[in-house]
Amino acid sequence: MDNKIVLDASIKLEHIGKIFDLLNRVPEFAEKNIQVRQIEILPGGITNYNYKVTAGNMTYAVRVAGPGTHEYLDRPAEKFNAQIMTDIGINAPIIYYDEVYGHQICKYIDNCITLHIPDFKNSLDYLSQAAKVFRKYHTCGKHFKAEFNPLKEIYVYLDYLKERNAEVYEGIEKMFEEVEAIRVAFEKYPQELAPCHNDPLCENWLDDKEKLWLIDWEYGGDNQPMFDLGALAIEAELNPEKERYLLKEYYGRDITEKEYALLIMNRFLCDALWTIWALLQIASGKPREDYWDYGDNRFRRAMELVHNGSLDKALAEFK
Repeated sequence: MDNKIVLDASIKLEHIGKIFDLLNRVPEFAEKNIQVRQIEILPGGITNYNYKVTAGNMTYAVRVAGPGTHEYLDRPAEKFNAQIMTDIGINAPIIYYDEVYGHQICKYIDNCITLHIPDFKNSLDYLSQAAKVFRKYHTCGKHFKAEFNPLKEIYVYLDYLKERNAEVYEGIEKMFEEVEAIRVAFEKYPQELAPCHNDPLCENWLDDKEKLWLIDWEYGGDNQPMFDLGALAIEAELNPEKERYLLKEYYGRDITEKEYALLIMNRFLCDALWTIWALLQIASGKPREDYWDYGDNRFRRAMELVHNGSLDKALAEFK
């Protein structure tokens, strides 16, 4: 009998060990002595490491959580939130979840493809499907274990950076001024909260040719729904016409200028948040070369909404 395991050559040895450790925590694997046949790297992910594991006659998606992520991510909340999304058919079925560090085993969605920027950017059908997925879980009537407030997160991250006298991007003070203007607008016109993914980058969407799945709920929390749509608009590099199409599909009707303004404000907040997040990674001791350019791109894109007047026009709808 051939017991050889097929491995991608670039997988770290420590991750191979972690994958086997995680599998051994699942009673079904230990009791039935299921043999691992293949481990492949899955695309996507900046801070975590994702693998497709074939064991016996089944396939699984195994996430090895990035080191130190449990220090700033609420892993027990993720487990709770992700299970809600699994129950309503949005997230992949969860087999095992490590509530301390965030390692996870899910059922691998068979015959699926991982989506990328061109899929959403060039397909109105994918935008329509994504809008309906957003609508389904935003209106599911459930609530997540915690809130995800991008404004609060930004100010928490900012305090952390100030405490460490961290390096920041030139001109970032103007971004903070705009963040404060949005905070004032939302205080004046508070938005209803709903379960949100908060990080729906294109690679977190899977298409099995029957429906779209949205995975990796580690930033999940109750938030204003438009943050999810704004985030996808950024990640998929949508132009204003396609942003409006996404909104129209989401609401199932023509949209108002105030609704579009809300998307623009959340676009800005999303890029501002991940700009500060990138600086936080560097301040926490992670390699500068891994995060500086990522954050700088986010920063420049956020500020483009200021330079072209889009953010001012959006804020004017909330005066």
